[in-house]
Amino acid sequence: MKVVIEGSENIDSLPYVDPPIENGEQELINNMIKEEMSKFTPPDYLAQLPSYTDFDYDNFHFLNNEFDRLKAGKQMEAFDISRYKASAPAKQSDAEQWRVSIDNAKSQLEHQDLRKINLELLSKYGANSWKLYLSDLEIVQKTLKRQLEHQQLQIQEINVKRKLEQESTIERINQNQKKWLELVNKNREIEFACLQFENEIEKLKEQQHQSMAIDVDNQQQQQQQQ
Repeated sequence: MKVVIEGSENIDSLPYVDPPIENGEQELINNMIKEEMSKFTPPDYLAQLPSYTDFDYDNFHFLNNEFDRLKAGKQMEAFDISRYKASAPAKQSDAEQWRVSIDNAKSQLEHQDLRKINLELLSKYGANSWKLYLSDLEIVQKTLKRQLEHQQLQIQEINVKRKLEQESTIERINQNQKKWLELVNKNREIEFACLQFENEIEKLKEQQHQSMAIDVDNQQQQQQQQ
């Protein structure tokens, strides 16, 4: 199942051409990330995974017993190997114990016969079986090696493609950044020129008002003289 990481399609990092991080920048970046993470609600990352199935421990009592043993700190009981021994009964006068011992001895004898047969089969056919097995392993190894080489070649091609794309992209980015700086400087120059014109206009208005006031005073003086 493919797991999708939200936001991964919007990553704009250019690792092949980005300048190295300077001192103090990494700490600043981490602080900015922490600040942003504290302001949003994390999405449900497990929503795309299969639903959790509750395990019914009641149907498996041995698990509960083992958990109880671990909680109590008890050691696991030693494995009982008495059934693999063909020993005489403790009470040789007990017929039932003799029967159990004889049955166990028969089982052990049958087990040893089976082991002997397996060893004979292994001695006769084992070498060829191992050769076939090793041959199959070599085929699997060669197949996996070809797949690995193919994957490595694809990774290399992708990395080369990414590097070329990023190198061409950084040129456009630098050009656009340079153009942006030029436009910003030009806008500032225009803004400064506009401010100067506004000041000049205000001065001219003030001079005009002063001139008009002087003309009015002169007219009033002339009228008074007449």
